[in-house]
Amino acid sequence: MEAAGVITHDYQLAYRLINALRSHGIRPVQLAPGDNIPASMSVWFGTPEEVRTIGDPRGIGCTVDNLEAAITSALLGNNTTIDNIVFGVDPGPRPGLAWISKNMILGSVQLESVDETANVIDTIVGKHNPKFHVVRIGNGSRTISGRIVNICLTRGHSVEIVDERKTSTGSRHNHTASAARIAMKPGRRKLERVDIDPSEGEIKEIQRRSRTTSGGRVTIPKSLAKAVAVGRMDIYEAVRKHDSNAALNHSD
Repeated sequence: MEAAGVITHDYQLAYRLINALRSHGIRPVQLAPGDNIPASMSVWFGTPEEVRTIGDPRGIGCTVDNLEAAITSALLGNNTTIDNIVFGVDPGPRPGLAWISKNMILGSVQLESVDETANVIDTIVGKHNPKFHVVRIGNGSRTISGRIVNICLTRGHSVEIVDERKTSTGSRHNHTASAARIAMKPGRRKLERVDIDPSEGEIKEIQRRSRTTSGGRVTIPKSLAKAVAVGRMDIYEAVRKHDSNAALNHSD
């Protein structure tokens, strides 16, 4: 699908649809309700009420809460099951993540932190329950790439390491586009954890982020920060572990 229509009076929905369609590699074409819908347009999106009112069978009703599911449904057509999903990860402090099936981009997002990566992958796999999935991770940022490899292996995901050369064409800041190209490039299967020796600066940065994550309540110790750095757990698990240890010590 190269293009899709956006036909709605709901400005917030229109804005979200336009951005979401672009993230899927689909060109949004915005039309006003009442405009003629081109015969060449295979699908368009609006609110459920607008779709019913217009009465065009190509319309798909959605809200801001379910638009991703609506777009995925349009991409899959009548095939509502997804047999396989390939994830691509462009590692960095704010990783890019994309997921594809049958060479179609089902979604992409730029995450706010490394620790979100495995959690988002878990959510998508849990939602679609594919028969097979693999996580392809770029090798450009060795420490961060290693962390993501380790946490994905810990959670039971199949992992491949992809040579990032020729995956970062265009804007060097377009991490979601790079993630999509990584997803489409077969990599080297990784079965064992990566050895990571985090620097003192990386440990301190993780401790700083633990304060942000906990709302300023706690700073995790270096031992937990290192566990995060090498991918044994994510920052959220480390904060919970620290809280649990503190509660046990307090009860004693």
